[in-house]
Amino acid sequence: MRLRIRRRVMVRRRWLPRRVRRHPLTRLGAATVGVFVLVALVQHIAAPALVAQRRWGVTRTVVVARHRLEVGDVIDGGDVETEAWPVAVVAPGAVEVEPIGQTVIAAMEPGEAVLSTRLAPDGLHGVAALLPPGWRAVAIPVGPTVVSLSVGDRVDLIAGFDAASATDNQAPAFVVARDALVVAVDEQRVTVAVRDDDAARVAFAVIAGTIVPALRAT
Repeated sequence: MRLRIRRRVMVRRRWLPRRVRRHPLTRLGAATVGVFVLVALVQHIAAPALVAQRRWGVTRTVVVARHRLEVGDVIDGGDVETEAWPVAVVAPGAVEVEPIGQTVIAAMEPGEAVLSTRLAPDGLHGVAALLPPGWRAVAIPVGPTVVSLSVGDRVDLIAGFDAASATDNQAPAFVVARDALVVAVDEQRVTVAVRDDDAARVAFAVIAGTIVPALRAT
């Protein structure tokens, strides 16, 4: 009985002949099966990511405002953060690296992508950072009766002169610059950016008369 049991065990252990088990084709087949199993496992793990990618497309890093950024603000680490956005919804000019130290030249809302067109060139600060290309800054003395203005407001500059110079019952006042940009405000003056062609006329009006900034709706 013992011999028979041992013989059966040996038969079970040697269900494949040794030469078959060690044959190169057998080993190749086993390796191929292993590769297929590994590929299936990877596909199973990656399937959710592939589905998300098909749904949203490829993503890229975008810098986003954490809170409202006002014109003239200098960005620091607490103002912005980076997020992964689908490429399909990223606006042209969206920055990928946090623009620490750059000045905001157009307001941005919380969660909005930071665009290069809303930032002053790196290295420019203060009034110089807010000047559009080809514009000049002019300081205009103002009194307490002038409407309250803030950096970023748009104004028309109306020059007034001595009433004795009026002719044909027309008031001696006229617009010397339209759509000027307010770039600085204090208690005594408003600094505005005007187009280069308007700068000399505005400067003359400051010297020869009085300029009143008139706030524009847009």
